[in-house]
Amino acid sequence: MLSSWQLNQLIRRFYQHCFAPTEWPSRERERHSIENSASLRFFTMSYFLALTGSTIKVSKSGFLLRGIGSILEQRTVEFRAIHASDLPPNEPATRRIATQFANDAIDQVARASAIFLVTPATKESTSTLLTALLDVLPDNAFARKPVLLFATGGLPGQVAILERTLRQILLRLGTKTVAARVHIGTGGWLIVGDDRPRLSRGSEREIAHAIDLVLPVVKPNESRQRTLQPAP
Repeated sequence: MLSSWQLNQLIRRFYQHCFAPTEWPSRERERHSIENSASLRFFTMSYFLALTGSTIKVSKSGFLLRGIGSILEQRTVEFRAIHASDLPPNEPATRRIATQFANDAIDQVARASAIFLVTPATKESTSTLLTALLDVLPDNAFARKPVLLFATGGLPGQVAILERTLRQILLRLGTKTVAARVHIGTGGWLIVGDDRPRLSRGSEREIAHAIDLVLPVVKPNESRQRTLQPAP
């Protein structure tokens, strides 16, 4: 017959064996770590990127960015933005900061799945700020990425003029054709009292249609599946 002490020891070992944390074999732990790393790479690398040419962030272009971000959120697509107004002047006193800004912009463009150009449609042929931002990017920076053009204010005809003036810059960056263009004029906003402007239903539909045109090309879900597929 077992003593009380021996019986307690057997019970303790039984519970340790049944409820101890599961230890994965080393190869299984390595595979799981690789899959988690691949998933992390997808979520940190795949996003849509806007390059904005507005002189101020609290503007119609800024409110448009919020609207675009909300539409992309519904489609589970991450959205980021680079503001040309943040680009430091290329002067001796700010050259180091300007170089750092340019390098960061180049890196973000390289990782983006699609590019949105957001700028006011002004009487001038093109946005000086947007052009300055695009000029820091290397040749073919937009290659194999759909580019969408969004313009706020002005008249619809100015969008075509804006696109023509950007043509040479876009060709240098690797874009032969703009995938879609959207103009949000004065009638494309809802303004109630002192509330911030909101996109009208028609504007939201037009933006959503332009985004849905490029989503099948980017195919983020298929890209994710290929990324997460374990190596043989």
